[in-house]
Amino acid sequence: MKTKLKKFTEFSTSILPNEAKYLQGQYQFIDDEKLQIIKLVITNALSQTKRKEFDDIIDKRKYSYIKDWTEKKLNSIDVDATIGWIMSLNQKILTDAISSIEEKQFLSYINTYKAVDFNFQNLYELAKEYKSFLLVRMRYKDHQVVADFIKEFTVSYKKAIAIKEKLYTATTEITNQYTLNNNETKHLESWLLEVFNDNLISGKNRYQAFVLLAFMYTNYNENDKLKVLFDQIDVYFSQGKMYSRRLLSNYYASRVLLHSKQNEFKEAEYYGYLSIRQNNNDTLMYLNNLVAILLRNNQPDNAFSLLEKHKDLYKETHNYHQKIGYCSYQIRVLSELHKNELAEASARTFLRKYKNEVLKHRWHHFFTSYINTLIAQEKYEDVLKLSSKYGLVEKEEERQKQKNYVPNISWSISLSRYMEGKINSARLLDEIKLPLLDIKPTTNQKQLMVKVIDRLSKNLPEAFLKLKSHI
Repeated sequence: MKTKLKKFTEFSTSILPNEAKYLQGQYQFIDDEKLQIIKLVITNALSQTKRKEFDDIIDKRKYSYIKDWTEKKLNSIDVDATIGWIMSLNQKILTDAISSIEEKQFLSYINTYKAVDFNFQNLYELAKEYKSFLLVRMRYKDHQVVADFIKEFTVSYKKAIAIKEKLYTATTEITNQYTLNNNETKHLESWLLEVFNDNLISGKNRYQAFVLLAFMYTNYNENDKLKVLFDQIDVYFSQGKMYSRRLLSNYYASRVLLHSKQNEFKEAEYYGYLSIRQNNNDTLMYLNNLVAILLRNNQPDNAFSLLEKHKDLYKETHNYHQKIGYCSYQIRVLSELHKNELAEASARTFLRKYKNEVLKHRWHHFFTSYINTLIAQEKYEDVLKLSSKYGLVEKEEERQKQKNYVPNISWSISLSRYMEGKINSARLLDEIKLPLLDIKPTTNQKQLMVKVIDRLSKNLPEAFLKLKSHI
C-alpha cells in the first residue's frame, strides 16, 4: 500500500520525543494548515501508539515549509553542529583559508553572543586564535569586536577551565571506583549536582557532570537517584539545552539500562527503539541492549528482524566487544526460534574466525549462547569438548567472584557431565548447588537463574526442579 506523503512521513517519524517537546514551544504559525501539520508531527512523535496519517489534500509546499522550519530550528540548538562549525573555522584560520563570508558570520555571532552555552570554551579559544589573525592583518575594527568579546567573557572562561580540571579529577576517582572498587566518591555528589544544574556555566561541563553522576549512582546502585537525574536532563533536552541527536541517543540508551535493572521492560523497550533511531558510533551497542530487552519480553521474531536490518553495521565494525555481543545475541535468537543447527553453525564459524577476540573480550557472553544451543540439541559431548578446549571451568571459577554471577555455563557443564556418565546424580546436585553457596542473588539474578533452571529442566527435570528451592 502506498504511503501518503511518503518523504514527509519518513521525516516526521525521525523526530524524537524531546525534539517534539522543544518544537512545541517554538512554533507561532498563523496559517491553520501549517499549524495542523506541525501539531500532528508533535503528537505522533510523542505517541507510543499508532501514528495518525497526514492530510494529503493540504498543499505539498506547506509540508516542505514545515520540514525546512523544523530542521532549521533543531540545527540552531544542535551542539554537535555548532562544534563542527567552530572546528571548521579554527582550521581555516590556522591555514589562512577563511572566506570573507565566514568571517562576517563569525563576527556577527560573537557580537550578538549573550550567554555562555554548550561549546563556550571552544568558541572562546577560537576567538583568541582569530584575534591574532586580525591583528597581524591590521584589521583594528574587527579586532576590537573580538577583543571586547574576550574581555567580557574572561571570568566565565577561567571558571569553565577550573571546572573542567576538577571534573577530570572526579572522572579519575569515579572510574577507578568502578574498575578497582577501591574508593568512595560520595563526597563529589553535591558539587556535581551543583555543576549540572548551573545555567550560567558551559553546557559541556554540565553534561560531563551529568555523565559522572550517572556513573556514580550506577556504582552505588542508587536507581531512584539515577531516575531523578534522568528526569531532570529530560526537561533540559526538551528546553533545547545540551541537545544533539548523539547525546539524546546516549540518554535513551542509558534509560534502557535503568528500566531493565528495575524490571520495567516495556519502558526499556520503548527507550531502546528511540536509542537506535539515529545512526552513530554507538548504534551497535544500543542495538545489542535492545535485542536483550526484546528477548526478555519474549519477542525473538522482532529481535531477529532488528539483527538482520543492522547486519552491515555488524560486519563493518572493528569494536570486538559489540561484534561479539551481536553474534552472541544472533545465536540466542536463532535458538529461541528453534533454528538450533543454524545457531550452532554461526557460533562455530564466528569462534573459528575470532577465537582470540572472544577469549579476550566476552568469552562468557559468547559461550553462554553457544552452549545453550548445544544443550537444546542434547549435544553434551560437544559441550564438554568446548569446556576442555577453552578452560571454561577455570574461567567460571574466576567469574564466580563477580556480583552479577549467574551459573549458566557451570550448570550446563555439570548437566553434560552427568548425561555423559562422568558423574552420578548425587554429585550433580552438589555441583549445581555449589555456585549458590557464597552469593546472595538480587531479584534480577534470581529471575535469570530461574529462567536458566527452567531451560535446563527440559533436559533433566528432577535435578533442576529440586534446585529451585535453593534460590
